[in-house]
Amino acid sequence: MKRFGIRLLLTMSVLIGALTGGASIKSQASAETDFIESIKKPVVSVSHKNHLYASVMMAQAILESDWGQSDLAVSGNNYFGIKGSYHGQSVMMATAEYSGKGKRYFTNANFKKYPDATASIQDNADLLRHGTDTDPNYYSGTWTDSTVNYRDAASALAATYATDMAYGNKLTKLIQKYDLTKLDTSASSLDIEKQIAASVKDSINKKSVKKVKVKTKTAKVSKVPKVDLSNFDKTRATFKINNQKVKLKPITPIIKLN
Repeated sequence: MKRFGIRLLLTMSVLIGALTGGASIKSQASAETDFIESIKKPVVSVSHKNHLYASVMMAQAILESDWGQSDLAVSGNNYFGIKGSYHGQSVMMATAEYSGKGKRYFTNANFKKYPDATASIQDNADLLRHGTDTDPNYYSGTWTDSTVNYRDAASALAATYATDMAYGNKLTKLIQKYDLTKLDTSASSLDIEKQIAASVKDSINKKSVKKVKVKTKTAKVSKVPKVDLSNFDKTRATFKINNQKVKLKPITPIIKLN
């Protein structure tokens, strides 16, 4: 009986552990999905307008903010770990940095504090598109118009944005695991829809333009009356009309416009 009781307790413990563990995993997956959904709209919109990969930006937000749970994300709405101040607002945080040799160390630094997530997303896009004071093209490797795919952009960030040499690989794994490339597709679809709309509008405008016939006025010269030269007196330059002398006057053609 004792052995049976022990076995029963062990079995129940395993079942409870499995159930609670499954619930925990489900809860975590739900939290991750909720985070992606919470910032998906501004990430896609801002990325599309700035010709950046939405998948990479979303992966950055996930990695830098620990799914929106980091102290910096909670207290400063800073989802990308951007240092400095935003309109004079900042928060001081301890941060892990990496030396040139890849050695990790911690230091304190001021990070930008944003009013909301959208401001953080837009500021990150501004940084990537405009680079640094000395090199505006510093992050050009992340632009959709200068790369082949999101992998190129992630690799470029590893060499410019972060001191962590594995940064690009981490972003790529997140993009693949959570199928974030669909965010790039939605951005491309928006672009295609705009192109179609513009094409239809242009077609309608061309059809609505009426053809205007341009009427030109031609000059007509009035006919000069015929004169019987047999009556012309060469000596006195006169004509004889009905036996009366008429002095010759220059005849000026009259031009009339209809």
